[in-house]
Amino acid sequence: MRYDPKSPLDVQRATVRFNKLINGKRPFELTEVKERNLSEEQQRTIRQNNTVHLWFSVFAEEIGCTFDECKRDVKRKLLGRKPVINVITGETDWEDYKTSEMSVAELSSFMEKFKFWAQADFGCYLPYYGDVGYEEMMREYKNR
Repeated sequence: MRYDPKSPLDVQRATVRFNKLINGKRPFELTEVKERNLSEEQQRTIRQNNTVHLWFSVFAEEIGCTFDECKRDVKRKLLGRKPVINVITGETDWEDYKTSEMSVAELSSFMEKFKFWAQADFGCYLPYYGDVGYEEMMREYKNR
């Protein structure tokens, strides 16, 4: 949980939570959230987001599945899944990566993998902005 030390409510909530943890029997970890270096960790760009979602539409049509199935399965194939701890049960669960949480560099890396994999394994061309066929892809798939 993230707490803002400038908020009296958050300070009280953090104090209650900390007291519960230090009086408990299990070890715990306390971390400080540091500000991100925006030049390195900048969230994906709108152009990246639009392009990758167009690619999911194109690829879904190419392989004969829905957009949501395509998005889920491509991310699982190329990125795998990440472990998360279920806070209620304490067990490890697995969740899919989310493109909305990726930085510019992370999404760029994913898109590069997606582009080469789709072409090599399926013969499906996925153009970047400025590549031959991008504008046609945009016109055909942008409203789907």
